[in-house]
Amino acid sequence: MSITIKHLEGPLKGQEQRFDDRVDTILFGRDREAAQVIYPPEFTVIGRKHFQLRRMASGDYHTELFGKGYVAINGVPAENDMLVKSESEFRLGNKDGPAFKVEIERPKATEELPETGLQDTMSTATSRLTSRVAIGFGALVTVLVALFAFNYYTSTTLEEQIAAANAAAAARAEKEFSEATLARLEAAVYLVAKDEDGKPLPEATAWAFAPNLLATNAHVTQAIMGHEDEFFLVAPDGTHIKIKGVVSHPGYLDFGNFKQTLGTSRYGKFTPLDLINEYDVGIIEIDPSTPLPVDAKTGQPVTLELASQDELEALAPGMAVASAGFPYENIKGSATATKAPPVLHFGFISSLTDVFMSRADPANALLIQHSVPVTGGASGSPLIDARGKVIGIVNGGNTNVIDSAGDGGKVRMSNAVQINYAQRVDLLRELEAGGARKVADTDRAYWDKMKAQFDNLFDIALAAFKDLAASRYKVGEGEEKTLIDDGELNPGDGKAIKLVQQTFTVDAVPSQIYGFIADAESGVPIAINVKKSGTGEFLGDAKDDRQSHEPSQAPTAWVTVTEPTKLDVTVWSLTRLPAKFSLHQFIWAEPKTSETPQADSRPAASQQ
Repeated sequence: MSITIKHLEGPLKGQEQRFDDRVDTILFGRDREAAQVIYPPEFTVIGRKHFQLRRMASGDYHTELFGKGYVAINGVPAENDMLVKSESEFRLGNKDGPAFKVEIERPKATEELPETGLQDTMSTATSRLTSRVAIGFGALVTVLVALFAFNYYTSTTLEEQIAAANAAAAARAEKEFSEATLARLEAAVYLVAKDEDGKPLPEATAWAFAPNLLATNAHVTQAIMGHEDEFFLVAPDGTHIKIKGVVSHPGYLDFGNFKQTLGTSRYGKFTPLDLINEYDVGIIEIDPSTPLPVDAKTGQPVTLELASQDELEALAPGMAVASAGFPYENIKGSATATKAPPVLHFGFISSLTDVFMSRADPANALLIQHSVPVTGGASGSPLIDARGKVIGIVNGGNTNVIDSAGDGGKVRMSNAVQINYAQRVDLLRELEAGGARKVADTDRAYWDKMKAQFDNLFDIALAAFKDLAASRYKVGEGEEKTLIDDGELNPGDGKAIKLVQQTFTVDAVPSQIYGFIADAESGVPIAINVKKSGTGEFLGDAKDDRQSHEPSQAPTAWVTVTEPTKLDVTVWSLTRLPAKFSLHQFIWAEPKTSETPQADSRPAASQQ
């Protein structure tokens, strides 16, 4: 898989840059050391680290925004963690800023392997190896290759055994579902498609739970949001249904940011938790001009019933489940997916966990782990129990990335262990009822309780901050003052990205070193700027050579002055989500034996 950046306007116009799947992040900016797409230093409409494209484990590319630098995709302001589609056009800086187009090349699906047993495979491999046997070093190489081949094929056989066991379990599960239950399931499932250059492309799965409402994943509704006229639904009878609007569970973005603050650390390096996207639930409202098709007997659209709260909390590993949807990634016939019926699969509940994929009481076991096969396009599929009630919404799985043809081309294939995921359906019920925001806020108390089990990004950043003070200024622990506890930058209704800031006043005097560090407790990136109070003059420090302060989850700033000065310390974020933070100030006396740092003669550049 590869992505090509084709520059359309701006200083890089006419250039092309190609990145293969060995590059996980593509940073756009003026920082010549950090960026992969580098704009001229004088081209200040672009930030030093403006934004980046991050390659996910799935192989898809998502946006990662760093602050208030303007980023638009196909003319619409970008949001954090947006899925990037091939042929998307980006514009940076402002409406007249540089533009480029991305072309994402996905490898062809793997070809069918010949039906052959382990003995035949090993016989063929041995024949090829023994024909190349030589004496001395060559013989040793041959033996090593043979051992590698044996280990490889033994591993493959183990995966086949696991897959066979899963298939047998699915066959047993299938017997628990009546024909009427399965017929209703298939009649309520719709394909989510997108019109690209007049061609319908499959995207995901949705299912009707009300005459005008369908359920799917939040990562699907986030992609549709603002582009409703480009997406549509394909009904079971093949008719196209227009989309009026979408809504996503607020916990999806909230928890997506929060989980980045937690992880594990080793030798001072922090690794965020590798968790499935939680609260991944969204609703699609159809346009009244294209109603859902109706059942001939009832005269009403076929809808699925949601399991009750008691039924959800009574779920247990081993229960049989079924799902229907439109998996298309690396599947033969994917080109005709928009004309095909949904695919039916069976399995069992494997485990029930909380949003941290940890043990939980039934009320907090919102993540259903199951053995139903999952691949791209199945996102949003309903997961039903043997009575036909929806217990979850399929939203992801574990996959293997393999070399499909021996030429370095990578594809994502199902993992033989078949541990996949679904969001418990009570998240959908609360979203429909309008109480999702309140529930997400309440759940935050549970998140805070659970985070004590993990390493905290800020703790690692704070230790590094103090170490930097010791090495840079030769100072000790210093005096800490917390300027504010549990502050929050709140943009309001959450419908638009806004610049939100809070300013605190600090009296600074010569012969003191001032360090500021903030904790982005909710995971929404924030930044710190320091100005001379009452002026537009941004202050810095001679030993801190940053031209600007980029948003992060633990931003810092350093200041020294040559005369008594009142400072305005501003914490800001460009966000549509509430950004909780705490701001910390450290003061150190300048060591008399060290070189005295001087106030920066140049003002630090302001953010635009």
